[in-house]
Amino acid sequence: MNRNMRMKLVVLVFGLLAFVNLHAQTTQDGLALIHGERYNEAGQLFKKLAETTPSADNQYYLGYYYIKTNNLDEAQKAFEKGVQLDEKSYLNQVGLGTIALAKGDRAKAKELFDTAEKKKGKDAEVLYRIGEAYTLFEKQNDPAEAIRLLDAAVKRDKNLADAYLAKGDALMLRNEGGNAVTAYEYALTAKPNYAVAHNSIGQIYLRGKNYNLALENYKKAIEADANFAPAYKDLAELYFLAQKYKQAAENFDLYIQKSGTTDPEMKLRAAQFAFTADDYAKSLQLLEDIKGKINNPITLRMYGWSYFKTNEPDKAIENLNEFIKVAPDKVIGDDYKYLGRAYNAKATSGKGYDSTGVLYILKGADMDTSKAEAATTYKEVATLYYTAKDYPNAAAAFEKGIALDTAKATANDYYYKGLANFQMATANVLPTAADSNYADSAKIAGMRRALFLKSDSIFATVTQKLPDWPYGYYWRASTLYNAYDRQENIDKGISAPYYLKLTELAEKDPDPSKYKSYLKLAYGYLAFYNQTTLKDPAKAKEYWEKLLKVDPDNASAKEALGLAVAPAAQPAATPGKPKPAAPKKK
Repeated sequence: MNRNMRMKLVVLVFGLLAFVNLHAQTTQDGLALIHGERYNEAGQLFKKLAETTPSADNQYYLGYYYIKTNNLDEAQKAFEKGVQLDEKSYLNQVGLGTIALAKGDRAKAKELFDTAEKKKGKDAEVLYRIGEAYTLFEKQNDPAEAIRLLDAAVKRDKNLADAYLAKGDALMLRNEGGNAVTAYEYALTAKPNYAVAHNSIGQIYLRGKNYNLALENYKKAIEADANFAPAYKDLAELYFLAQKYKQAAENFDLYIQKSGTTDPEMKLRAAQFAFTADDYAKSLQLLEDIKGKINNPITLRMYGWSYFKTNEPDKAIENLNEFIKVAPDKVIGDDYKYLGRAYNAKATSGKGYDSTGVLYILKGADMDTSKAEAATTYKEVATLYYTAKDYPNAAAAFEKGIALDTAKATANDYYYKGLANFQMATANVLPTAADSNYADSAKIAGMRRALFLKSDSIFATVTQKLPDWPYGYYWRASTLYNAYDRQENIDKGISAPYYLKLTELAEKDPDPSKYKSYLKLAYGYLAFYNQTTLKDPAKAKEYWEKLLKVDPDNASAKEALGLAVAPAAQPAATPGKPKPAAPKKK
């Protein structure tokens, strides 16, 4: 074969391959890409078809692509060109009517639609496209007219699956979820295992809060077409509602990948999902991808929250202050909470928090629409105060937090509220005759006793919530021991029931040694009480012996048991000791 013949053959073969490749991609492929929200690929395909194979139909589908991507001006140009190519192209007349409808010119739209229906009333595709047009726009729709036209379309072609889909959409505009599901099921009859239909059914169930059936249908859509992007997006939203944030973020990532979207709004949503999944670095990366491409102040919020979570408090403060400044109507409580936490992260006072930071956090709590969230925030601040040994503010914050959501207040909440009040009471030291405030002794004693009694009432709630937790009874016994004169307490046995309960529970524990410090106090009190008040030497002896086992060098126990001679002593109050143990969660 000579060189010229070889070259001609190469040209012929490659030309044939190009022809085959072009026709391998059809308008149906492009429409499938639109259904799958793969708009970039769909645009490339329809533009290529319109350029390489100019026809009225290809211009219509190019215009339809522009409508679905909300580019009405380009859509109109495409339809007008389609009419120029073929003035009897009624699909393009429908396209122009769709543009008129989108722009609110219903009269012009109807005129164009009526003409197309009159001329091509036997063409199922034309009827379908007119009916669909009446479902596309939120403010310019007519579900009744849509249903009439779509019923006529499927009467002409019962296998036109997309017409059933559009009918389902029209029924949803009338909030007829059950009938819409039926329409989508007809689409599955016309086109078995159609991903779009499965996904549409899932959306109805999600709207009706039937989450299991929504999940089932989204998964069916993915099984039908693993590249069907909308199903991953809807799954992400479903998992988000279920507070499965990691799965939500994973599925939204798949939506981004499958759709190939570059839409800044979708990237922003992905950043939000990443944030809720605790992937703050990824959230920041996504925000950087859309920087300068979206004029949405919410990005400032996302930057602020994510920067705080990635230990960059200065950047968090900068972005959140800017957000609050430019979008005050969009500010929510969490914005102030994150701003406050960022200030706290910069605290250098040694307290672990910044006064400005705490004020912002509490401002956020007061903005919360959920009392439960506000309660949690007050308890967060209370813990900051308690850790810094600012017991009055800690007690007040715990009290407010518990009051906001009493039903969900935990034993832990009451426990630390009780400890804060206990510490406030012990801080009220009774003055001696040499002190300048000696004249206020009675007043101080009254305040001190009131705080101890308040602590006791709080610890009583702890024992109600955790009846088998020994420490709650220790703190009841201790607060009452300090609230009353020591001799009066022994004489009346005021602390006795709680020390007794402490010993019973501790002795049942597989490892009672961990309660050693508490048992020393309990056994000592109960021994004195039985010996001096109840006049029960046998019982007193039992407690002295128990005390000696946990405290072998205890002088009072040795003396009482005749093991040594030592000055008699009563158990001393030990406020704040032993070290408080956190209660079990309940």
